[in-house]
Amino acid sequence: MITNEELTNALLRLEKSQEETNEQMRETREFIHETSKQMKKTDKKIQALTENIDGVSKSIGLEVEDFFYSSLQKTPTIGNVNFDFVYQNDKRNVKGGTQEIDILLENGNSIGIVEVKNRVSQKSIDQLDKIMENFYYFHRDYEGYKLVGALAGKIFPKHLQTQVLKKGYSVIMQQGDHIEQINPK
Repeated sequence: MITNEELTNALLRLEKSQEETNEQMRETREFIHETSKQMKKTDKKIQALTENIDGVSKSIGLEVEDFFYSSLQKTPTIGNVNFDFVYQNDKRNVKGGTQEIDILLENGNSIGIVEVKNRVSQKSIDQLDKIMENFYYFHRDYEGYKLVGALAGKIFPKHLQTQVLKKGYSVIMQQGDHIEQINPK
């Protein structure tokens, strides 16, 4: 049989243990609260950093696009086709759809379409394919014109150059302060 003294001691130990548990839970809540505050600060810093990186990427993209635009204004040729006019950022909206062409060249019977990328990827090639496929839908005023496509890039992996040429598009690359163009055979 348990004596009153043993029962009282057991209850005191239990009460002390519960107080310790409550203290640990309070400390844990404080730790979680502080961690949560720190995570919010970190999230804000990551968001700011992401915005800065996006801004730098956009600036680099615009710089690359301006380089190729200026170069093609000086020598408005893609493949063996010479052009009279060079336009930058041609954007058309038709029935809720939008098409934007980085550089568009025109000579009265041919249209040059140049997609510009800082770093060319498979997605860049797919994007040029889509622009070429949908061109007449967005540019009905050029129906009947011959289309000449090109992909321009500052960083242009060799295997992607080969793929672009096989599709019948020209490859335009930056070489120092001028462009180099490789045309399909």
